[in-house]
Amino acid sequence: MEKDKEKYLEALRQNKGKEDEIELGKSLGFSKEYTDKIIQELMAEERITYHAGQTCNYKVVE
Repeated sequence: MEKDKEKYLEALRQNKGKEDEIELGKSLGFSKEYTDKIIQELMAEERITYHAGQTCNYKVVE
């Protein structure tokens, strides 16, 4: 899962809020459930934050 989290983080950086977080995961071949799990883990690790107001509700903590 570590490689997938890194893949998702990089995709999130490049996405810049344009595509919703679930669709972003699907574009990487992840199911909704798996994407949700990745998001939960990244939130727990404080590597992403919730950020309402754009299509994607999460952003990478830099």
